[in-house]
Amino acid sequence: MPSLLLWVKVSRPKTLIASVAPILVAVKNFSDNHEVNDLSLIVLLGCLSFITLVQISTNLANDYFDWKRGADRFRGNAPERLVTTGKIEGKKVLTVVFILLILSFLVGVVTLYISSSSIWFLPLGVLCIALAILYTAGPYPLAYNGLGDLFVVLFFGLVAVEGTNYFLSSANSVPYEMHLGSALHIGLLINNLLVVNNYRDYESDLKVGKNTTVVIFGKKFGALLYLVGFLFPVFHGYYEKKILVVLILTTSAISFIFLLKSHLLKNANRALSFSALSVLIYSVCWML
Repeated sequence: MPSLLLWVKVSRPKTLIASVAPILVAVKNFSDNHEVNDLSLIVLLGCLSFITLVQISTNLANDYFDWKRGADRFRGNAPERLVTTGKIEGKKVLTVVFILLILSFLVGVVTLYISSSSIWFLPLGVLCIALAILYTAGPYPLAYNGLGDLFVVLFFGLVAVEGTNYFLSSANSVPYEMHLGSALHIGLLINNLLVVNNYRDYESDLKVGKNTTVVIFGKKFGALLYLVGFLFPVFHGYYEKKILVVLILTTSAISFIFLLKSHLLKNANRALSFSALSVLIYSVCWML
């Protein structure tokens, strides 16, 4: 049985800030006009749990189905894939994926009930759960057809932020107010985590036919996408008088430099770490 440390590693803990950041942004957007009560805290915990479970499930499923498709064969400069190396058995990973997705469904239903939200939100939650698998599985996997970035921006941006905002509004019996700008921009910033990986894996993905946006449009486009991913959120934050968000210009610039040199694994890892740090700093500064 793989050790707990291996399971933690395969969950990609460095990227889990992507689940926390949208919650922080949503809380700030809601609390600017409404009080966050005890029920709201329970709802927030439910939203955070759902998003985190779906993210970890997606990460594990990605490793499993990339292994099944042979997408890891040429990744000499990528972090060790524990399924590919046999340190974690593929069947066990797939079993854990389905367990986590079942848990995410149960958490979603309970949160929906507690918050007194519309039952019409249930199909959206089921779709998110299904896409955790369809991201790299099925006849038309999103990650293999240039739709990975769109999925990340929509799920971690619009769905996570506005979904949490809606649940909080329902729990407090107050009108729901959209904040699409902040939702879109935190989604763009979080997507930079994916851009780093796709930029790093450009050559290997090209060989195995994994058509990420970087493979389809080229590495220059990938670099431009990364710049857009942090500059637009900074401009939006500054416009919304969240002046401190400009702090991520430093961490994002450092990450961008490492991104351009990500043919070396150590630089790719640094680019990912600084990108995650930018997401953390941005979401915390949004709260202030």
